[in-house]
Amino acid sequence: MFLSELQNKPILAGNRQRGICLGIGISLKNQAVKYLLCSSNAALSNATDFSVNVSAVEDVNEHIMLSRVRPVFPKNCAKLFIGLPVYAFDGAFLGNLKDVELNGFTATRLFTDSSWYPATAVCACSDAIILRKEQPFPIGQRIPAPTLFHFSSNASLVTKPLLKAALKEGKLIAFTLSLSPFCYTPPEPKGKFRFFR
Repeated sequence: MFLSELQNKPILAGNRQRGICLGIGISLKNQAVKYLLCSSNAALSNATDFSVNVSAVEDVNEHIMLSRVRPVFPKNCAKLFIGLPVYAFDGAFLGNLKDVELNGFTATRLFTDSSWYPATAVCACSDAIILRKEQPFPIGQRIPAPTLFHFSSNASLVTKPLLKAALKEGKLIAFTLSLSPFCYTPPEPKGKFRFFR
């Protein structure tokens, strides 16, 4: 399902139309859709005047059927509407939001004019969507075993103990450079003998 499939659909509760859906409110922690952002007047489709919890949604087809209409105030969420400008963490304009992919009422991807971004990248959202900087070496990243030879022979993840061990041995820079995209390998000592420290 996509946000474009929910946008401008009539909202029904008790066989009575209550308004139309304009957007969604997602949690920034787990990207779950928490709220439907709605307008009670279909003619004024540029401003929301009420929100309903997504747990009230019973069915989505040519309209959105709700079990109850209990307006709630959306809190701790990012409000996503088609057409919002999307910016990178450094202020670079990435395009306008064209659509949001939803998998079981969980946002997975954001589509702009020219590309797509994971929904986990959303850092803040108000009049614009700001995406966070990608971390090149997040904790838990899988790395090839040969780069860990000097630090730990059986580790396959970048972990806090591994980073602390590299820092304690004074080899944090060498360890960082051994990770992709650097893949630094120290030069072999010249001469007949090889010394180990």
